Amino acid sequence: MAFAHEFWLEPVKFWLNKNEKVRIDLMVGEDYTGEHSNGHKYKIVKLDHYHKGQKHDVRSNVYGDSLSSIDMSFASEGSHLIAFNNTSKFIELEALQFNAYLRTEGLDHAAKLREQRKDTLKAGRELYQRCVKTLIQVGKPTDETYAVNTGMRLEIIPARNPYAQTAKGPMTFKVLFDNKPLGNALVLAWHKVGGKTTHESFRSDNDGSVSFSIDQTGKWMISTVQMVPNSDPKQADWQSYWGSYTFGFY
Repeated sequence: MAFAHEFWLEPVKFWLNKNEKVRIDLMVGEDYTGEHSNGHKYKIVKLDHYHKGQKHDVRSNVYGDSLSSIDMSFASEGSHLIAFNNTSKFIELEALQFNAYLRTEGLDHAAKLREQRKDTLKAGRELYQRCVKTLIQVGKPTDETYAVNTGMRLEIIPARNPYAQTAKGPMTFKVLFDNKPLGNALVLAWHKVGGKTTHESFRSDNDGSVSFSIDQTGKWMISTVQMVPNSDPKQADWQSYWGSYTFGFY
């Protein structure tokens, strides 16, 4: 699918010392491999830094030819969460391509609704936006910042701090849409080590929860997509939200 790309925040390093500067890139691509997002094609609605109950807007830190990088340093030890949301972009796909895209992304409810509306031979007109987070660890002490609900329409929230887990084992993530558990969502866990990417995918349960086996190597991305009918059908038929949560151990 030419346009169905993941979008994520990618720090050059996930583990830092106090006051160590790190670049965080806004990335788009496939198979957890990508290129800088083109920030000229949307506006950043949210780019916030969360730490121990504090929130700071860091949109003014964005720079680069494609407006897709930020530099940050952190004066306090602990876990630091960065969250990004942008304005929607429009795409139109011809009917068969759009139907295949819905199947690939596990958007069964949207496919079923298209069938009920007898729209399966119509092109799919879609608005899509990103709701993404990354977790950075400064020093050794971990805290509850990893679990902040940032108020985006699509949220991925780990059940425990990924950096508090010291051995390979199951880790649960909850998916929320409009602050309610999102059941039957297709959720993927991408794992990249030494330039090679693998992934697993499972459906969330009725509580919006899904578990993956996580180890302490390489970098990880948990991702999912939610799609709903667009509120203004003249503008587009559908509105989708692409969520990701990244963390890493290298």
